[in-house]
Amino acid sequence: MIKKRGNIQLSNKDKIKGLKIPNKITSNLAYLSGVLAGDGNIHIRKHKHDYTIKCVGNPKDEKEFYDKVLYDVIHEIFNIKIKTGLKDQNTTYGFTIHSKALVQYFTNFIGLPKGKKHNKLQIPKIFKNKSNLIKAFIQGVVDTDFGLSFKNRNNKIYPVLTGSSSTRLFMEELSKEFNKLNIKHTTLLDYKVYDKRFKKGHSIINRLDINGYKRIKEFVDLINFRSPKNINKIKKLEISGGWI
Repeated sequence: MIKKRGNIQLSNKDKIKGLKIPNKITSNLAYLSGVLAGDGNIHIRKHKHDYTIKCVGNPKDEKEFYDKVLYDVIHEIFNIKIKTGLKDQNTTYGFTIHSKALVQYFTNFIGLPKGKKHNKLQIPKIFKNKSNLIKAFIQGVVDTDFGLSFKNRNNKIYPVLTGSSSTRLFMEELSKEFNKLNIKHTTLLDYKVYDKRFKKGHSIINRLDINGYKRIKEFVDLINFRSPKNINKIKKLEISGGWI
């Protein structure tokens, strides 16, 4: 059952920006929610009246993704023009939006968590049981929180698409949706990664892998990418005749 948006009030700054709260749940909205689930953070500091949505990636290979793909998606949904640029002392690239209305929309209506996502992140129910929406949400998560790499196996290139999260439930939910879509994959849950930088000497990772040309081609045919860096990698595979 879809929740009602409730009475989301636009501030004067929101009105000046031209912000509009959508009436329909679209694939673009599901995609953006997946992006925020992957690389985004929704932060509230009530004592300072600061309501922030921040999303950042790697400045080396994701500028086009933020400048073009996400810029256009956000403008289409909310009728606002984001300002993209370097963040976090020039170590990341992305955007920050200050808007109580948007924070309320994504947390109260869509169902994304506030603050740290650890053990709170779930696939929003609003996108479940609708094939086009869950595919778009997964696409957003994969574009931001998965990596497409190439390994050398028996002197042949072997592609691997990998995503990881500290939240076991989220990866379990993604795995279930992949199963429903008949996307073959492997999962590794509660895996300890040893690192002296952590207080306990290790961190817990939950991982999902799609291995090999055939499985990744199935993923591309069904869901695909919007991230330019991943699209370019797939084009190189196609040109090299890697698809089987």
